[in-house]
Amino acid sequence: MSSSPFEIFRRNLKPLMVLLTLLALFSFVVLPALDSYLRQGGGINTDPVAAKYDGIELTRGRVARTTQNHAAVVRFLSELAQTTMEKGGMPQTPGFQYDEQNGQIRSLGIDVNPGEEATINTLRFYSEAKKAGFELDDTAVKNWLARFTDGTMTDDEVIALLMRSTGNQLGQQHLYEQLRMHLLADLYQRGSLVGLTNGQMPVVTPLGQWQNFLKTNQQATVDAYGVLVSEYLDQTNDKPSESEIKEVYEQGKNRINYPNDLSPEPKFQRPDSAKIEYVAADLNQFVEAEKAKLTEEQLRAEYERRLAGGDFQLPDDATTEDTKPEETTEPEVSTAPEETSKPAEEDSSMNTAESGVRLVAAFQDEDGGEEVAEKTVEEATEKAAEEVKPESKNDEPKQEPEKKAEPKKENPPQEEKPAQEEPAAEMKEEAPKSESTETKETPKKETEPAKKEEPAKESPAKEEPKKDEPKKEEPAADKPAEKMTASEKPPAEEPPAEKPAAEKPAAEMKPDTAPTSGDDLDLDDEPAPTKPQTFEEVRDQIATDLATEPARLALDRAVTEATKRMRRYFSERAVHESNVSVGVQTEADAPEPLDLKAMAEELGLKYGQTDGLVNRVSAADTEPGSSFGLGQNFNRRGPPFSAMMFGAQMQDGSMIPPQALYSPLRTVDLEAGVSYVSWKTEDVLAYVPELDEVRDEVIQVIRTREARTLAKAAAEKIAEEAAAEGKTLADVIPQEKKDNLIAGVGPFSWLEQVGFMQTIVANVPELDAVGERFMREVFTSEVGTYSVAPNDPESVFYVVKPTEFQPDMATLQEQFRQPQQRFMAQLLGNDDARNIVRGFYESVDERTGFKMNLAENE
Repeated sequence: MSSSPFEIFRRNLKPLMVLLTLLALFSFVVLPALDSYLRQGGGINTDPVAAKYDGIELTRGRVARTTQNHAAVVRFLSELAQTTMEKGGMPQTPGFQYDEQNGQIRSLGIDVNPGEEATINTLRFYSEAKKAGFELDDTAVKNWLARFTDGTMTDDEVIALLMRSTGNQLGQQHLYEQLRMHLLADLYQRGSLVGLTNGQMPVVTPLGQWQNFLKTNQQATVDAYGVLVSEYLDQTNDKPSESEIKEVYEQGKNRINYPNDLSPEPKFQRPDSAKIEYVAADLNQFVEAEKAKLTEEQLRAEYERRLAGGDFQLPDDATTEDTKPEETTEPEVSTAPEETSKPAEEDSSMNTAESGVRLVAAFQDEDGGEEVAEKTVEEATEKAAEEVKPESKNDEPKQEPEKKAEPKKENPPQEEKPAQEEPAAEMKEEAPKSESTETKETPKKETEPAKKEEPAKESPAKEEPKKDEPKKEEPAADKPAEKMTASEKPPAEEPPAEKPAAEKPAAEMKPDTAPTSGDDLDLDDEPAPTKPQTFEEVRDQIATDLATEPARLALDRAVTEATKRMRRYFSERAVHESNVSVGVQTEADAPEPLDLKAMAEELGLKYGQTDGLVNRVSAADTEPGSSFGLGQNFNRRGPPFSAMMFGAQMQDGSMIPPQALYSPLRTVDLEAGVSYVSWKTEDVLAYVPELDEVRDEVIQVIRTREARTLAKAAAEKIAEEAAAEGKTLADVIPQEKKDNLIAGVGPFSWLEQVGFMQTIVANVPELDAVGERFMREVFTSEVGTYSVAPNDPESVFYVVKPTEFQPDMATLQEQFRQPQQRFMAQLLGNDDARNIVRGFYESVDERTGFKMNLAENE
C-alpha cells in the first residue's frame, strides 16, 4: 500500500504544488518574454521608425496598431449610425452626411480611410492641437456620442454594440481615445481652411470662377514642332566631375525608380522585385477538351430533348413573307365602295377603328384637320385590318398603293369637317347601319376595284347623312383592306352585327362585336410561326453547353492539385530551412525542387515565367498581372495580383504582406476566364544601390539635364525666328526635321472632368505626355504667337502656335452667365487656396521637424 501513487502524491503534495506553480510561472511569464526577446533579434529593437516629429518617434508597430483601431472605430460608427437611423433617429454631429437618395453614409465626421500615412498625420496634428490648447475630456466625447445616436440609445447599448462590432477588441477607453484624437486632429487641420471654404464649398473669387470655366470649356487648336532632348545628348559632357556625380546621386538615392515614371527628377532606389513562375488554367481549353469527349449520339439526344422542350426555334421568315403580299392585295379589294368599308369596320374595327375615329373626332379642329384625321383612322384601322383576311387573296398587290394614294388626294377636298364635328357616339351608330349592306356586297370585293375609288371621290354627298360620312370615306379609302386581312370570319359575324344596327347604335354595338374583337385579339396573341434549327446549326452550341460544367470542375481540380503540390513543396522547404538553422540538416538535404513545367504538362495547364526581375509596376505587364485574388464576398474580386505578390496597404487600413519565396498565390482573371497559381523563385527587397552600381545612370541624368538646356534653347530660337520674320514653323525648321511638325493639333481643352469636383489635364494623343506647363503656355498665348513648352518628362520641348480658340469669347461669356456653369467652376477651387493650404502644412512640417519614413525597404 505504501507504494501506491496516491500515497506518494499525498506525501509529496507540497513539493509538487511548488513545482507546478513554478512551471506555470515559467510558461506564462518567462516564455512569452523570451519569445519576444528572440523575435526582436536577441534584444535588438527591429521595429523601424515610421515618422519623427517634435522629438517623438513613431514606430511601425505603433502606427499599425493605431491604424487597426481606427479601422475598427470606423466600422463601429457605421453600424452605430445604421442602428440610430433604424430607430428613427439621425446623427446630429458635425460632419456626418447621409445620402437619402442612395441610402448611403457619405461621411461619419472623422476620417473614414484608415492607413499608415493617415495615422501618422492624425497623431502629429493631434499633438499640435493639444499644444494649441484644444482639449476634449471624456464627458465631451460622451456628449458627442449622445448626439451621434440622436438620443436613441443608452450608454450601455452603445458600449454593447462596440464590443460586438470589434469582437471585444476595443473597450470604452479605446473608443474615447480614438474619437478624441481624430476630432482634435480634424479640428486643427480645418484651421488651415478658414477663409478658404464655406462649409463644403471652396471660396473662389469671380475671376477664379472664370478661369476655371475657361480651363474646362475653352478649346485650342495648335501647330506644334517638337525638339527632342535625345538629339542633343551627343553635345553634352560624357565625363562630368566627381562632385557633380555625388551631388546628383544624393538627390535621387532615396527616390524609388519605377518604370515608365514621367518625372524628370533623378531616382535611383531599387524597388522590391522578383522572378515569378506560374501555371495557368484556361477555361476555353478545358471546354474544348470536354467537347472532344462527347459522342455524336449524346449530342443528338440532347438536341432532341431540348427541341421537344421548345429550344432552337427561329421565326419562320418564309411564312411572314407570304403573308405580306396577301395583306397588300387585300386592301385593293377592301377599297370598294362605301359598302366594302363597312364590313371591314364590323369585323375588326369595333374596338380599334371606332377608337381611332374617336381620336379623330377628339383631335381634329373645327377649321380643318382632314389629313390628320385620315392618318389617325388609317393607323387605327390598319392594325385591325392585319388581323382580318379578305376572301380574295388573288388581287394584285400593286393596286393597293394606288388606291391608298388616290383617296388621300381626294379626301382633302371632301370636306370632312362635318364628320369631324360629329361626336364619337354618332360615329358608332353609323357602323351598325352600314353592316347590313356590307354583308350583301362583300362578294363583289374582288370585281369592283374601280368602283371603290369612285365612291370615295363622290363622298361629298355624304354631307346629307353625317353619320355615314366618317366610316364610309376614310376607312373605305384607307384601311378596310388591311382590316380584311383575315376576314374570312366577318361573314359569320355579320348576323349578330345586324341586330345592333336596328337597335341602339353605341351601347348595343359593343356586346355584339365583342366576339369579333375577341377573335382578333386571340389572333394577335398567337405566337408567330417558327421553324426549328437543324442539328448542324446548333451542334457546337449544344456541345459547349454540355461541356462547360464538366470543364469547370476539371479546371478546379487541376488548379487545386497544382496549388496543393506547390504548397507542399513550400512547407517542405520551410521545414528544411528551419532544420538547417538549428543544425539538424544541411543544404544537401534540401527537398527536390518542384518542376512546374512538368507539372503543368501533366495537369493540362500552361506554364510561364517572367523575363527576369519584375516589380509591382512592371508585374502588371505580365500574363497574370491582370488577375485578382479570390474575393471574400459574393461577386467581389480580391486585391490585384501585384498587391498580393509584393504586399500593399488596403483602403480599410489592413496590410497585405508580400508573398514569401515559393509561397503559391492563386488568382483569377474573370474577364479572360483564366486561373493562375504563381510563386516567387527569386525575391529581391527594395534597396538603395551604391554609387558604383548606378554610376552610369547618374552620368546619364547629368547629361540629360544638359541636353534639356540645349533643346530648350534650340526651340526658343526657332520660335523667335518664326515670330520675327512672320513665317510659319514649316519655313524655319530644318528640312530633315519636317516630320516633327504636327499641324492642326486639337481641338483640346486645358482640363477634363473625370468626376464630381475632379479634373485631370486633358490628353492630347498627337503629342507626347504633355501636362500643366504645356497647357499654361498654350492657353495664355494669343492666336498666331509662338511659345515654348516641355512635356511632363521634359524629353521634348514643343514650339507651339495656337491657330484657333473655340468657342469665341462672346459665346463663352454667355455660357458663363448661367448659374450652373459658375457653380461647377466654383467647385474646382483655385490655385491660390491650394497654395495656402500647402504652405500651412509645410510650415507645420518645418516647425516640428517632421520626417516620414515609410519606404518599402524597411
